[in-house]
Amino acid sequence: MKRRDYQPIYDNTFRRRHRYRRWLWLLTVLVVIIGGGWGWYQWDAHQRAQVASYPIKGVTINQDSGYLDFQQLAKHETFAYLQATSGATYTDDDFSDNYSRSQGADIQIGVAHTFSFTTTAQRQYHHFKNTVKRNTGTLPIMVAVSYYGKYNSSNADMATQGQKLKQLVTLLSGHYHQGVVVFASKSVLTQFVRPVLPQQDYWTAGGKLSGHAQQVKLIEYDANGTVSQNGQDLPVAKSVFNGDRREWHAFTR
Repeated sequence: MKRRDYQPIYDNTFRRRHRYRRWLWLLTVLVVIIGGGWGWYQWDAHQRAQVASYPIKGVTINQDSGYLDFQQLAKHETFAYLQATSGATYTDDDFSDNYSRSQGADIQIGVAHTFSFTTTAQRQYHHFKNTVKRNTGTLPIMVAVSYYGKYNSSNADMATQGQKLKQLVTLLSGHYHQGVVVFASKSVLTQFVRPVLPQQDYWTAGGKLSGHAQQVKLIEYDANGTVSQNGQDLPVAKSVFNGDRREWHAFTR
């Protein structure tokens, strides 16, 4: 008679428990994926609904955005800001071309400068003026400010830097007579910008659409947005105006 091979009872029990744990783990992963997907869908739907409640929308464009058709862009956006300069030496490679192609499109244009802590306000002003000349569009000039390196809220020299920012804004306002809006995160606006420019118009970054004071004129809600043109998704930053059409007309005068 052939001998029967008996398995130890604890071995069978171990295998059943192992299978149970594996299926439990897979089920947990599946629940997390579905829950995460549903949560993202709910957040995205809420974000879209919030964005839809703002009548004035626009984008910020730089050389990384690629070739944009401004006629197409005008069908979906009210305004576009073009990155022009940074500090005292850098110029966006596509600024001149973007500005030229934007003319004639039914879209309002603004230009942007990125503030530098490491060069004087005068040098930044002259670089901006020599680069854009009179091609500043119809919107207030945007000056973007962000901390970097040693330049942050813990730096004792930031009060001096604040005066430099104030001087730059004063120079731009005095020469172009079309206003300046300062773009920064909420923390940078609170810690660095507001103490020296308490009456300035602000443009806040960070994605949160609600709960902003009237002084915040624009809100960037998607720094990594895209626009689709000719089968391509082109990178832009997306913003809304914090007000209605009547307030927008007052802002752009």
